[in-house]
Amino acid sequence: MRFLSSLISPFGRFDKVHKLYCLSFLGTIAVLLSGAEGLHAQSKKLPEGDSGSVTKYNKKFNGIGPTVYVVYPEKSKKEKLQDSYTLKLGFQDSITKALDFQQLVEGFKATSNEASIQPLLSTVPINKADWLRLVEHEANLENYPLAYALLQAYAVQALRSQDIKEAVHLLNEALLHAQKTKETGDLATIQYNLANIYFYLKDVENAGFFQEASYKMAVQHKNGVEQAVSLVKIALIQAFDKDYISAESTIIRKAIPLLNKAKAYDQKVDAWVALAKIYQWQNKHTEAQWFLIQARDLAVKRNVTNDLAVIEYMLAFSKQVQKNYTVAEQEFIRADKLAQLEQNKLLQLAIADRLGQVYMERNDIPNAENTLRSYQTLRRELFKTDGDF
Repeated sequence: MRFLSSLISPFGRFDKVHKLYCLSFLGTIAVLLSGAEGLHAQSKKLPEGDSGSVTKYNKKFNGIGPTVYVVYPEKSKKEKLQDSYTLKLGFQDSITKALDFQQLVEGFKATSNEASIQPLLSTVPINKADWLRLVEHEANLENYPLAYALLQAYAVQALRSQDIKEAVHLLNEALLHAQKTKETGDLATIQYNLANIYFYLKDVENAGFFQEASYKMAVQHKNGVEQAVSLVKIALIQAFDKDYISAESTIIRKAIPLLNKAKAYDQKVDAWVALAKIYQWQNKHTEAQWFLIQARDLAVKRNVTNDLAVIEYMLAFSKQVQKNYTVAEQEFIRADKLAQLEQNKLLQLAIADRLGQVYMERNDIPNAENTLRSYQTLRRELFKTDGDF
């Protein structure tokens, strides 16, 4: 005690105040020693559950710190993979929209006089000012067919550059010039293209208006195939507006008979695919698969190869929704091979997205990992993203 008092008081005095400090200091040491003993008791091997986390501990422990330290185990490979798959779910809408845009561009119709404007375009640089000067020049000469053909061609370029607002503006300008001519077939073509862009934009009112106008032109010209093509588009608009009964009837009772009469096999395959899409929108996947099989059989029989990859993808998607993962896997793999032959990387991305989920459902971790890597590579390439997601 004397030694301690000499440490506390430099004058060697151990008065009442110093005694209190001493007692406080000793008390603190005692508490620390008690805590260390309790912590040591807690550090002994404790019972653990299967996950490696502590399940039992000394409830009488009353030292410094929390009652028990719970160390969560590191996630397994499957858990980490599941996190990655969950994270990318939010991007599916972007892939779907990109596929719709790809279909929009591929389905854009040319006017009958498209070839006649090529000599004009070869003499000037292709930029907006030159386009508009050419259009103005032809319109001033009342060469309206050339004017609307130039505007339509410029609209295609704007659309491919994803300047959709500009494409709509140019097509409406082309429509005004086409209305000054007797070229009603080209007028119907411009209306058809406008309708498809408005439908992509989910502007059902304008899409329906222009598609109906295009259909009436086809009726006027007694062109059964063009009538059917417009009817299929009208059916999709009806279905998007949730008038499913009318949509199904429009294709089955109106479009298909016209295509059968004309023996238009390519367009009939498209009609079956559109009908299957309408059923998928209603979550009626059994019916959708029936029409997809009809489309696939006809496409194979008539060598209509353009739609085969999409058909297989849609079939696989319906099987996935129905949790028939074995068949879904097989059909996604077939779809991927066809998409590779078509060099359709966007469809390959959509397939990898869905196929990986099938592998996860089947607990096929190696294939799920490989498919995720393919998905990430394609997504970075197509959407120019820096990270994996």
